[in-house]
Amino acid sequence: MLSSDLESLYLNGRWSVQDSCLCASAPAVSVAFKAVTGEVTFDIEGEARFLFEVDGKPSKYFTVNARKKQKLATPKDNKPHAYRLIKVSESNPGKFCIYDIDLGKKGSFAEKPKSSNRRIEFIGDSFTVGYGVEAKGPEDGTPFEKTNASKSYAFLLAEGFKADYQVNAVSGRGLVRNYANIVPEWTLETLYDYTMMGVPEQDPATERWDFDKFHPQVVVVFVGINDFQGEPPYADAAQYKAAYAKLLDRLRSLHPGVKFLLVSTKTWPNDALTPVVEEIYKEQVAAGHTDLLYKLVYTENTALHGHPSEMSQKELANTLRPLVGRLGGWLSR
Repeated sequence: MLSSDLESLYLNGRWSVQDSCLCASAPAVSVAFKAVTGEVTFDIEGEARFLFEVDGKPSKYFTVNARKKQKLATPKDNKPHAYRLIKVSESNPGKFCIYDIDLGKKGSFAEKPKSSNRRIEFIGDSFTVGYGVEAKGPEDGTPFEKTNASKSYAFLLAEGFKADYQVNAVSGRGLVRNYANIVPEWTLETLYDYTMMGVPEQDPATERWDFDKFHPQVVVVFVGINDFQGEPPYADAAQYKAAYAKLLDRLRSLHPGVKFLLVSTKTWPNDALTPVVEEIYKEQVAAGHTDLLYKLVYTENTALHGHPSEMSQKELANTLRPLVGRLGGWLSR
């Protein structure tokens, strides 16, 4: 059973560790382990797409729509190899659960992967999720088929810095106002407190996240596209600024010494987001805060439903990398 294997597994992202399973909903959550085995079988329930990696390289994508046992081939050289399962789709709403990781009769777990001394959190929306990134045009496929969180700027940055990470992002949600005012009671401001942000609108009593489980050194905040884009009325600027400042102060309290990168981009139709985020940054600096940087970014939104393409996500990661490195003190010398 999975419970006996937990000490061998290394988790990234917010996970609900239960008696019989591991459950999560965030994009890019991953479970990593080392093992000597000729096969790996995951017993998974939920609707999600996954990438299975062997020794840091993509091995196979697979999809789960209900409960399924997915058997995957591994090197048969009787040597330990590194394995990682990454959730590349989004659960919005929803979750998935892993009930078992079976290595076969002769398989065995090896030494648990080591944690990184670098930790990054990303707070955002569909741009951070990697929504529709694999689409070759605005109407090419569905979000479930074309979203790939392992190709988002967030995952690419975490990988580039070899950092532990959380991608706390939900498509269509704003900090205080969601796109087209969908499910208005479930904004990022509200969802952020939950372990599985895809679950509360189905089950408001679901587990709250324990912030002591992960203390980021850098938080990339890229929120507000849905607050100020599409059909009006948009978010009230004063309410948005107050919620943003409250979030920063709360994170400072939860994670002493944390640094922030505030990110903005052009929104349609009247580019209302950037002036507000610039004001927030200037007000933070005027208040004496020296723990944050600001960056305006531009993306080529040629993928699904006007979202960044694979190339644009790579360029976004490259643009933000030196700023994240500066904040984390991770720049190579």
